[in-house]
Amino acid sequence: MNILLTSTIDNPWIIAGIYAAIFLLAVSIFLFLLLVLFIFFNTTYRNPFKKRVRECTQKKDELQMSMFSEGVAWAQNFKEKNEQLHIVSEGLNLYGEYINFGFDKCAIILQGRSESLLYSYYFADVYAKNGYNILVVDVRSHGLSDGKYQTGGLKESDDLILWIKLINEKYNITDFTVHGICIGAATAVYAYKKLKNEAPHGAGNSFLKRIVTDGLFKNYYEFFKAHAKVLKAPMLPVIYAATKAAFFLIFILARVRPFKENPIKYMKDIDIPILFICGVMDKFSTKPDSEELFKACVSEFKEICFFPKGRHSYVRASQKAEYDELIAKFLQKHK
Repeated sequence: MNILLTSTIDNPWIIAGIYAAIFLLAVSIFLFLLLVLFIFFNTTYRNPFKKRVRECTQKKDELQMSMFSEGVAWAQNFKEKNEQLHIVSEGLNLYGEYINFGFDKCAIILQGRSESLLYSYYFADVYAKNGYNILVVDVRSHGLSDGKYQTGGLKESDDLILWIKLINEKYNITDFTVHGICIGAATAVYAYKKLKNEAPHGAGNSFLKRIVTDGLFKNYYEFFKAHAKVLKAPMLPVIYAATKAAFFLIFILARVRPFKENPIKYMKDIDIPILFICGVMDKFSTKPDSEELFKACVSEFKEICFFPKGRHSYVRASQKAEYDELIAKFLQKHK
């Protein structure tokens, strides 16, 4: 038996309500997608047509401008020793500067997100005073280097390995220390693991002798979720959902796994001397997260220090003498 059900809606208010609901749904989806793109463009993407410069990106931040200027001034003192370097990684032209003091060790200083290699010079002095040549680089999608996407240290770690190999081949350096700030610290962790995989019993993994981290995050996604809290944005589920969707775009476009690959996962592989520099006031790489990273690290030569002052990535600016003394002692202890 066939039963034909028919229904008609002739009430104009119901029809208007349906159209209004459809309109609101469409607007909500559109606004959500705008939020996703806003997060993506402000955390990961760099317009390939934008002029490549090495200027400080936070000109309204007096402290960051001061750090940037101090680093540039420090590098100017050794202009005659500065060598311009270039590598190609995944078809991207990447650029760096090498201050060659004639030492047999190299410190690679990796800045955090958004800054060029000039910012890294701010952290170089203690390494130069302890017998290290200095390598700073424009990481992909920063400074003068090519690239549309920054990947939280995942792809950047492949680039770091190429920089290490270049310095080894060009200058016969076999002793490297990486000083990483925030994403730069994650880059160092990922690179060491990849070097171990590349040559577990050979010379490949012996080049990277030490890692110094400043503001290392435990989990990249959680790290960016913290931005909403710090910026005092409404703690709405839609913001977290948009952040997750933006990270999914990183996975699709940059071909990395930002949810799966995180520094905490690799602490079981870090068996070289490593120094965790942390700020008690850091709202992004928090004290509990730093303690968890330290506990998970298997190295017998691990050290951690919490400084009472300084927001994320600005610890040295608040207690410069103590910061440099800590690093100097670490380097001397693990020669």
